Amino acid sequence: VCGSDVERVEGEAVLRCTAGLICAAQRKEALKHFVSRRAMDIDGMGDKIIDQLVERKLVKTPADLFQLTKEILTRLERMGPKSAQNLLDALEKAKQTTFARFLYALGIREVGEATAANLAANYGTLDALIAADINSLIGVQDVGEIVATHVRNFFEESHNIEVIKELLSPAIGIHWPTPVAASAADGDNPFAGKTIVLTGVLSTLSRDKAKDRLVALGARVSGRVSAKTDLLITGKAAGSKLSKAQQLNIPIMDEAEMIRLLGE
Repeated sequence: VCGSDVERVEGEAVLRCTAGLICAAQRKEALKHFVSRRAMDIDGMGDKIIDQLVERKLVKTPADLFQLTKEILTRLERMGPKSAQNLLDALEKAKQTTFARFLYALGIREVGEATAANLAANYGTLDALIAADINSLIGVQDVGEIVATHVRNFFEESHNIEVIKELLSPAIGIHWPTPVAASAADGDNPFAGKTIVLTGVLSTLSRDKAKDRLVALGARVSGRVSAKTDLLITGKAAGSKLSKAQQLNIPIMDEAEMIRLLGE
């Protein structure tokens, strides 16, 4: 449909498009994923708005979202001037993100949040990831040969690179904190390289924001406590994860100490 290359994955009977960010057949779902809460987190950009933007041919790629104006948005159904401005503000806010979130938002096949975080922590910069070969990618935690192939195919598709460059260009300006390698090099980063679990209710930062900050500093945030856990960070009403961490003699840090170390 879009003219891009297709791939056949071993063990699968169907051919799959590698175009990702520009494939017309996948456009709506790709954009809905890109704006979702755990990806670029563009508040107010719901499914119905994406449907209208695509059907009216106002948006083709994620980069087009950031070119929208109040005049264009107010033409949509149930979109008044105030709602349009709120959406533009949300798009502006989304430009400051993390490498892991951006990578997850790209919608690379089988690259979920955890894998995106591992890739971001391992390579530090987008250029380094794009340059990585299959053997290098396979060395990353949770990345096998199939996922590594999906990653390589995605970045070898020139249309995807063009959209990424547009998103990161000064005209749009998506950006994220200093690469992990640089921020960890000063020796003052207690989170780099550690597997961390969050438990309980955090009062200062949302769970997602805390996770983003930790991942940006090179941590891997896991959902369960195990012998491989390096640190448990506790909020209010911490439950079974705290008990298990105590049984395994895993170091425990409260929210206040985490906030202090994050410099919040």
